Amino acid sequence: MDWLAPLNTLIGAGIGVGSTLLADRLRWRRDRVNAGQDARRQSYAAFMGALSDAFQKLHEVARGDHDPGEAQTRAHEVFVGSNLYPLRYQLVLIASWSVVEPTNKAFWKIRELRDLVARGVITSSPDFRRLVREYIDAAEEAQVAMRADLGTSWPQRDTP
Repeated sequence: MDWLAPLNTLIGAGIGVGSTLLADRLRWRRDRVNAGQDARRQSYAAFMGALSDAFQKLHEVARGDHDPGEAQTRAHEVFVGSNLYPLRYQLVLIASWSVVEPTNKAFWKIRELRDLVARGVITSSPDFRRLVREYIDAAEEAQVAMRADLGTSWPQRDTP
């Protein structure tokens, strides 16, 4: 009977060490998931901010009274200065395809808008208004995908 007390102590110590290791492992996994989600959140916000900034600046160029050469130069400067290419590549590396696909769609729509503005098209043009609507729809689709990936809610639209 002298061996029961040390055995119980050993079993208790094993349970204590095992539960501590399990808790640490679960905490590490949770922290890793949170860090990944934070990285995605920051990348999504940076990309959407750059996309919005590029759109606003392209809209300003299209409102101006520029000759076609100046409009082309300004439109390309806006796009290059927006940092969209590096931010898009970052998203491709860290986001799931369910986010990358609509993000690419929004990116290509803003590029189409850049090309349209570079040709000297102004804001009152039907082509400009159509492409703005397509861009806004694509950007909204990207936002919905990003919010779904992050697990945040999105307000429901009232359908007519």
